[in-house]
This record gives sequence, structure tokens and C-alpha cells, in this order.
Amino acid sequence: MTLKTRWWSKSRGLPAEAYVSLVESLRAAGRPTERILSWATTGDGFCVGFPAVLSYGNRDGWTHVGWHEIENGGWNAETRRLSFRAYDGRRGLIDLAEPARLPELFRERVAASLVVEKFIPVDGNRGVTISGRRDLADAAAPIAWHSTLTRGVTWQTEGIRDLADRALEAVRTEYDIR
Repeated sequence: MTLKTRWWSKSRGLPAEAYVSLVESLRAAGRPTERILSWATTGDGFCVGFPAVLSYGNRDGWTHVGWHEIENGGWNAETRRLSFRAYDGRRGLIDLAEPARLPELFRERVAASLVVEKFIPVDGNRGVTISGRRDLADAAAPIAWHSTLTRGVTWQTEGIRDLADRALEAVRTEYDIR
């Protein structure tokens, strides 16, 4: 039996079978099961944006990533692909058949997780970006601090690790956020 859903329901029109498997997967992963803000179809499933989490997959399996875990990424309208890199090295490439509002939601939610971001130049436009991000699912969670290198700089660059560590501590102290 196929259940019909309405756009104003909690599932926001996502097919019932997909919604049920998504909610089960979120619960199993310890992720919040909030209302859907936007969703789109992919080649073989769905991509779903929640207030604190981006989920993609199908009834056979889902992947979840918190907005605060995304280091960078964005939407390419030409390839119709949403891509990202997470701080832990995971990468996501999601082909969206009909993107709906997901590209805008992606930008907005990743930005909403940002508490502070500061660029520390090393050589012109090259350097280290220090960022503090908050988990949008847990207001009491500590700020997650990260050092990200721009193109042309690697962790093997002489003195860069020390510079990044000092910069991170200075930004944390400046904003008194631990």
C-alpha cells in the first residue's frame, strides 16, 4: 500500500517509503528527526535538507552529514551537482535531477553553522582560515574549531602547522569561545 503525503505534512511531500527509511536511519545514527526544509530527487534516491543535517540516499541506505561538518562545497548548475568536503575528509557528490531549493538551503545552513571565520595570510592570498562552527542540532555543544589551508599551501609547508595552531588559539582567545 502506498501512502500519499501532502507538501504541508512533516514529510513535505517526500514519498512515504523514503521518509520512513530516512527517519529510521536518522534515529539509528543518533541524528535529529526534524522537519524537512527542502528535498530533491537524485539519480536513484533523494537528497533531503533538515535544519541541522543534510541526508542523501534511498530506502537501501542513507548518508547523513551535519551542516557544521562541511568544510566547503556548493552547487554547480551546469553539472547539476551538489558537492562538499567535510572536515573529516569525507566527500559528497550528489547529482540532483530537480534541485528545488536545496542549493540555497545548502549555502544558508552551512553559513548558519559558522560562528567565526578569520583568514590569516601567509603569502598574499594564500594562508590559513580559522573557523569555529556550531552543531545546529545541539545549542549546548561546544564550538568545533578548524584550520583550513588555501590553495598553494600544504601542511608540509615549513612553519604552517605552528602558524595555524597559534592563529587558532589567538582567535579562540579573541572571541573567548571555547
